Amino acid sequence: MYGIKTDNRPDIFESSEETEIDENNATLKDLNMLFSDIIELSNKADILSHGVSMSFGEKPLYTLNKTIITHLDIINELKNDIKKMEKKNRLIISKLRSEESKEKELEKRVKEETKPKRRKTELL
Repeated sequence: MYGIKTDNRPDIFESSEETEIDENNATLKDLNMLFSDIIELSNKADILSHGVSMSFGEKPLYTLNKTIITHLDIINELKNDIKKMEKKNRLIISKLRSEESKEKELEKRVKEETKPKRRKTELL
């Protein structure tokens, strides 16, 4: 399964030659885990947009200060959660990105092949 570690030790490799990645096809379970992580991050980020529309009550500066500090805390949590999500799903994410780069490269090659050849002009 993509991105699931068998133990809690960090992955440390001396060189890329020591790294062996077993190429397996992505399963529905892998995609489901990726989508659930994305939804969880989206729900946490949604707190930021709803916090902006709140009223500040009797102590506006105190409430504004607390709101800004809370938003900054949530942003830091989101950064950490995004790093965890990328680490947990790194193999499927890299596979998706490599597929995207292959498609772009193929489109570029097709575009280069279909370009008309330019004629060389001779100087007199």
